[in-house]
Amino acid sequence: MNAVSLSQALSQAFESQVDLGSWSRFTPTLAQFLDHVCTPSSRQTTQQAGTPEFATESLNAPSGGTLRLIAPVPIVGAEEYPGGGQWSRLRSKLRRLAHSRPSPDRPSVVLTGCNEGIKVSLPELDAQGRVLLGTAERGILNRIGWQETGHTLARVLPNGSETADIVTRILIEVLKVAHPADLGYFLLAHSDVNQVN
Repeated sequence: MNAVSLSQALSQAFESQVDLGSWSRFTPTLAQFLDHVCTPSSRQTTQQAGTPEFATESLNAPSGGTLRLIAPVPIVGAEEYPGGGQWSRLRSKLRRLAHSRPSPDRPSVVLTGCNEGIKVSLPELDAQGRVLLGTAERGILNRIGWQETGHTLARVLPNGSETADIVTRILIEVLKVAHPADLGYFLLAHSDVNQVN
């Protein structure tokens, strides 16, 4: 399977296996998807009953994959990071947060299969250094044990079930996603990245 088609197969597997009809159906089906498709340990997994044939090679992907779940709208408003104001206030903000403009981009949760389980990350900044997660969102994540490293909040969870539970909570409480059908997504097989490099 070539570099492009493996990621396409992962996307097809996501569309066929993850139920976006309600949160109660989304969470368990996301857990199964993460365990069987995104984690490196899935390379030893044989095709499960009910798994579409096109996902067979995805299940045997040697290094897992990355799933990015994207909120439907930006969550940081201009009122949190105003552009004008007094010089002293501006200088203070620039010292504390050089990237003090809200991003027009939508925030996301990034799920990456790794040897320890599944790494869950929430980028705080976009590619231009603008803010994706505001003070309130970062505060919620810090209070429930997320570690901040290089403008990303992250945790490593041991399995798909625990990851899906946490991700559902984050999507609802932090990213304010009303319904799973509102999510955007992007999938990348790790072997695709390895073939490019």
